[in-house]
Amino acid sequence: MLEIEEIHKYFGENKVLNGVSFSVDAGQIYGLIGKNGAGKTTLMNIMAGLSAPDTGRCLLAEHSITGSVSGASIGYLPDLPAFYDYLTVDEYIDFLLEGKNKSRKDNLIEMMDLPHNAKIATMSRGMRQRLGIAAAIINNPDVVLLDEPTSALDPSGRADVMKILLRLKEEGKVIVLSSHILADMERVCDKVGFLSGGTIKKELNVEELREGCSFVRVTFAEEIGIVVPIIQNSGIPFDIIDGHIFRFVIDDTRQKEDQKKVFSFLGKLDFQIKSIQNESQNLDKIFAEVCR
Repeated sequence: MLEIEEIHKYFGENKVLNGVSFSVDAGQIYGLIGKNGAGKTTLMNIMAGLSAPDTGRCLLAEHSITGSVSGASIGYLPDLPAFYDYLTVDEYIDFLLEGKNKSRKDNLIEMMDLPHNAKIATMSRGMRQRLGIAAAIINNPDVVLLDEPTSALDPSGRADVMKILLRLKEEGKVIVLSSHILADMERVCDKVGFLSGGTIKKELNVEELREGCSFVRVTFAEEIGIVVPIIQNSGIPFDIIDGHIFRFVIDDTRQKEDQKKVFSFLGKLDFQIKSIQNESQNLDKIFAEVCR
């Protein structure tokens, strides 16, 4: 298990990370979601041992990896990986393996579906990303960190990378993925954390998005915090978007019953309602609410 505990990081007087905490089990993919500048890459560098936090720690199987590169335990693909473009794929992997372990080289090249003799300088962005993943897992690490691995790829290239991630998951790797393409996150991640204001503002199990729940979104004319205890006592699951927008959970297996319960409850409230909308849940909508 990878555990991130209360990570704080300043750059001068600018606090980039403000108590980030989460954990990822072996065989899980954790997605980091946030705006540009939210601190995702800074956090990745800390987890990779390339930067030290001001306070907090990273633990792998209860052993600290904070502030030091931990060799084969962690593999990292940065947002803009660099290569020796004059080498072929075969030569580059050989270089990383120091000319040893030919079977590992052949396995990696096969897994990434790369041509042995292709010059890196001539390769597409998708092929280079797959080569970058090969470099990140060259020593069979326990943890794989991927910063925007599908950035600028076409749908075919993204699908190739997603297949590789699922294969690494099957091998029991701990995978932390950062991406702005939230549809990819929904496809492969087990959990996601929304990084905003230097901390994980919201964390959810992605399986919840696939369980057939939808929502009734109710906007009141004014803030009605006073009604929260009343809703809690009603037994209806709900989220508070802000002081005057509430979202009631509708289980699709009993949609009519749940909707009837919500509308009956709303009819008993003595508050002006501006709008009522049905909506489904996805990461894009949650991102807009959490990270706006």
